[in-house]
Amino acid sequence: MATDLLLPLMDLPGVADSVSSARERVDSLLWDRSLRTKGPALRKEVALANARASAAIDGIDIAMSAWASGDAFDDSPLGHAAAGVWRLEESLPEQLSVWASAPMQSLARMHTLVARDVVTNSDRLGRPRDSEDVDDPLRIKSVPDVSSMKVRLAGLAQVTTTPTEAPAMVEAAVVHGELVALRPFDWGSALVARAAARVVLAQRALDPDLLLMTDAAIYSIGRPAYVDAVRAYVSGTPDGVARWIRFCAEACAVGARLSMDRLTDIT
Repeated sequence: MATDLLLPLMDLPGVADSVSSARERVDSLLWDRSLRTKGPALRKEVALANARASAAIDGIDIAMSAWASGDAFDDSPLGHAAAGVWRLEESLPEQLSVWASAPMQSLARMHTLVARDVVTNSDRLGRPRDSEDVDDPLRIKSVPDVSSMKVRLAGLAQVTTTPTEAPAMVEAAVVHGELVALRPFDWGSALVARAAARVVLAQRALDPDLLLMTDAAIYSIGRPAYVDAVRAYVSGTPDGVARWIRFCAEACAVGARLSMDRLTDIT
């Protein structure tokens, strides 16, 4: 039987309590009876809010009104990037079945969608980078070399296809953290990382209908706090990894609150 590499992370400082508390917030949202009638409308609101927020975190900062109207997707470099983020967002439901058995194939597809109008060399779409010259919008630095990146990416694929008793939030945090740390693609790795984390939460049935505003929550908490948490994860220390998982759990909790606020406003 394969070793459960994720479950021991629950023993890191503050992780179990943070995940448990966030799970209560998520359950409060998903058990709300009004979702029976308002669920589809909320899903549309969540998709828009998360796409806009994830783009803004990476510097593709366009007003929400432009996203809602479609004006964000104009024929400019920023517009092309925004259009890719929206394509990625719209693809998430179809990624769930693929991710369960072939996470690397899902990552390749997600990167192709988000980077199609940005990366000039189409041969690089969906393919791991072959140099350390990568886009680093969060300015994390510490880019792993190609050999180390590929080894860790293969390890991530193994971890995500091995049964685990760890909560979905822990698995999503590891997927998110590894992809941001590795920056496996020439451009757009963090965009894919945040999307992949949401796919894990949905595929593991914590958020099966993609109703959590986790990316909007990260944007609300603040880019500096997000970058600090990423750097803590990159450090590889137990305290750093624990800090990252606690941050991701907080994003789930705040995301549930933001979604609940939006749900209340839907008539």
